[in-house]
Amino acid sequence: MRVTQWTKNFFVYAALLFHGGLFHGRDFYVVSLAFLSFCLASSSVYFVNDIFDVHSDRLNPKKCHRPIASRAIPIPVGWACAAVLLTAGLAISSRLDRGCLLLLLSYVVINLLYAIWLKHIVIIDVMIIAYGFVVRAIVGAWAGNISMTNWFFLCVMFLSLFLALGKRRQELLAVQERRLQEGRHVLQHYTLSFIDQMMTIVTTAILMCYALFAMDPKTRDVQAMALTIPLVLYGIFYYLYLIHVKRGGDAPDEALYKEKPLLAVVLLYILWIAAVRSW
Repeated sequence: MRVTQWTKNFFVYAALLFHGGLFHGRDFYVVSLAFLSFCLASSSVYFVNDIFDVHSDRLNPKKCHRPIASRAIPIPVGWACAAVLLTAGLAISSRLDRGCLLLLLSYVVINLLYAIWLKHIVIIDVMIIAYGFVVRAIVGAWAGNISMTNWFFLCVMFLSLFLALGKRRQELLAVQERRLQEGRHVLQHYTLSFIDQMMTIVTTAILMCYALFAMDPKTRDVQAMALTIPLVLYGIFYYLYLIHVKRGGDAPDEALYKEKPLLAVVLLYILWIAAVRSW
């Protein structure tokens, strides 16, 4: 079920955090239902993905220990788990409005297509990852009946592209240095210089969109939001340092746990936004 990757689903709470509703019981409860539905649905997709990737995972020094690749869980049991998790996720999402349910369904369908086919198409593979994060943010906003500026959703999209490209870069580097016996099929269409160019574009877009989001006159507490820009700068620059100097970044969820400076700036950012929006 890859529970450690449920950290991605915390993007569902993003709109609620910026709206200042984290401590409003009903709003938090409704958005938490959306969070739980994404956790179950994404775990269902992970089961399907592991089933389709079982042969390549067995050649990967890290992924070979996954339950299906290591034969700890038989493939028929994996299909059954995927079906149960998906059913539960959709059932929980149905308690929200129809739009949230349809978006969750679109997330599942797109990611199933990704597991079967789209992950082999250059550029599309990373754009699908970005789509998943944007859907999470939109569902969180809709579930909490929160209106958010488009700059917010652009920030989410470009940040997720940044993380996805960083992951692809490290996977490609591992293949080139023969630390990875066999990488994704799509990696043959990438080069390090090409990924670096895309990351430069996306990094610029993140910082511009976030500055416009934070300084938008329609945004509450503009001065307090402006003070978060250095935190975002540090977080982006540290992740680039992690990729280019420390040669990490192949697993963004693990980087958050292992890299204390990164974890500290993320927690400080969340606490600052929560405090500002709750006053």
